[in-house]
Amino acid sequence: MRKRLIFRGDDVGYTKTYNDGIFKGIDEGIITDAEYMLDSPGTIDALQRLKERPWISVGWHRHLWNYPVLPKEEVPSLVDEEGRFKWRHKQPGRMVEATYEDCYKEFMAEAELSYQILGRYPDTATIRNSDLPLEKAFADVVKELHIVHNIETFRPGSFKAEHQKGEPIPCSMKLFNGQIIDETYNNWHDKCDFDLKTYSEYKPEEYTFRHHWESEDEIIYGGGGHPGYLDDFILSESRSNIYRVRELQACLSKEVRQWIIDNQIELINVRDALYGTNEYQMHLKYIGSDLYMLEK
Repeated sequence: MRKRLIFRGDDVGYTKTYNDGIFKGIDEGIITDAEYMLDSPGTIDALQRLKERPWISVGWHRHLWNYPVLPKEEVPSLVDEEGRFKWRHKQPGRMVEATYEDCYKEFMAEAELSYQILGRYPDTATIRNSDLPLEKAFADVVKELHIVHNIETFRPGSFKAEHQKGEPIPCSMKLFNGQIIDETYNNWHDKCDFDLKTYSEYKPEEYTFRHHWESEDEIIYGGGGHPGYLDDFILSESRSNIYRVRELQACLSKEVRQWIIDNQIELINVRDALYGTNEYQMHLKYIGSDLYMLEK
């Protein structure tokens, strides 16, 4: 039975400090897919590092908390007096103020920034089933650039759900242009409340160990979290605090590595899942890693 696992690292590009941690997880750990943010203090640094690591697939983790790529004068409906996205994580209701034209220009500029430095557009993106001009603009950019995409819906009663239309579609990595990638996506950070009082009980490795390939079907599982280092910028905005560092420790842990080896699990990137390639395993073979599984 073939066992394959995609391991995603979120928030790539948050800050230079955060990148230092997550790229340690890429180089020395089990991260195979980088979900990068294109509007953050560490974006340029992340793109430059990813260019040196073509075996890592990249997903567009649309953030919209920091500063747009375009000058604020070109996208006035998106920004506040400081020139930052006016809603960020605290006032999502202000997304209704963003015009389609400004959003389209900004999203296209973000994609072009990736192309300029990394040499390619994102491999994947998640669009939202929504009537908001912001969401329509993002969906149009993703489709125009032929980026493979998933469709996300929201919890009933949430602000985003109020702008949703059509039948609900499960939010996961399950569908990319109709192709099944995984049946279960275990996000480490979905299993905790980020409360420091319970930090000692947080054992993210255990969620990865719960994957069991018991079916003969070609199921590809996924997992991931926010593994990286912290700085004052992240601590001022993100509730996941030192949970990020704990997740990096898990990516680097001997226990997780040995579990992969003992169970002969193929680590793959998202492009491998979509197109039947073996990019990530070939990289492991090239560097002589004990995680290389194709000939075992």
